[in-house]
Amino acid sequence: MQHNRRSGYWRQYHLAHTLEMDALVGGIVSLVKESGPPDEDERTTARRGRRRGRRPVHSREKLVVVCLLTVILGCTFREMQRLVPKLPLPWQEEPCPDHSTIHRAYQRMPQRYLDSLLERSAGLCIRETGWKKGVLAADSSGVETDRYEEVSRPSRSQRGFVTIRRILPLKYHIVAMLDHLVILRAVVTGCRVHDSPTLRRMLAGFPRMPGCVFNADRGYDAEKNCERLYALGMRPNIRQKDEMSHWGGAKAHKKLFNRIRAAKSFDRTLYRYRGLIEGIFGAEETGGHRLRCRFRTDGSRERWGPALAIGWNLKVLNRIRCGKRLGMEVMPITQN
Repeated sequence: MQHNRRSGYWRQYHLAHTLEMDALVGGIVSLVKESGPPDEDERTTARRGRRRGRRPVHSREKLVVVCLLTVILGCTFREMQRLVPKLPLPWQEEPCPDHSTIHRAYQRMPQRYLDSLLERSAGLCIRETGWKKGVLAADSSGVETDRYEEVSRPSRSQRGFVTIRRILPLKYHIVAMLDHLVILRAVVTGCRVHDSPTLRRMLAGFPRMPGCVFNADRGYDAEKNCERLYALGMRPNIRQKDEMSHWGGAKAHKKLFNRIRAAKSFDRTLYRYRGLIEGIFGAEETGGHRLRCRFRTDGSRERWGPALAIGWNLKVLNRIRCGKRLGMEVMPITQN
């Protein structure tokens, strides 16, 4: 069966890819200028005050923009050093930073600052589309690294245990708006961290969204998750681990009140849309490989997730604006 795309799809696709680089650079520059440079901690401020020598020649806003582009474009710090002179940055009077300067600036970026930039980028997409309510979802995907671990496994041939080396992956968790595939929250954790407590971490400080439906698979089925989603005005549409008949006793029903409430209102039709979030992970995978993180320290890896999500939201914003530029009506994937 041939898939019928809407009229003007390929024109929007071509225009969005033509303007994507300029939209990325311009969007990041405007986000950083509106938010201002990240605040330094007291130790860094005191150490900088005691330091002698030349004053810094690179503005902090420029270094933040360069660090974000390093993650979004998938470059190393040395590759970004060669790419900075070719980018249309507004700080042309300043010298180009070297790879070590970019590396130090990346390590100084606070996690909360990147989370605030991610919220601002998602807000731009929501305002551009006029989105009010719809379907949200949470999911995670594996991220490749260059770290290895030794694991002991039973061996039938040698009648004992064999020690092997395998890649130690990470997990990339996101909460996304499925109507336009906009990422609202992003967190990077270890491969052994469960999805359920990570969702509660991402929902901390989450804005109220009354009338929205939140899709998730069995890995997110927990009483605290359902309670938190109901408190935010959303209806949890989470696939249940157990059937109602397996839950026994009045005490169990009192402890699992929100899970039982979510199980009774479970909608299989809306749950089908949960697979749309896989489109975000699939689009980030290039060249037939999985998501890959180059950083080795935990702090650098935690910054990598929100920075990657900021770039994704700016690409979505560019596609939405290109559709409006061509006179195409911006319609949500799932109707409100």
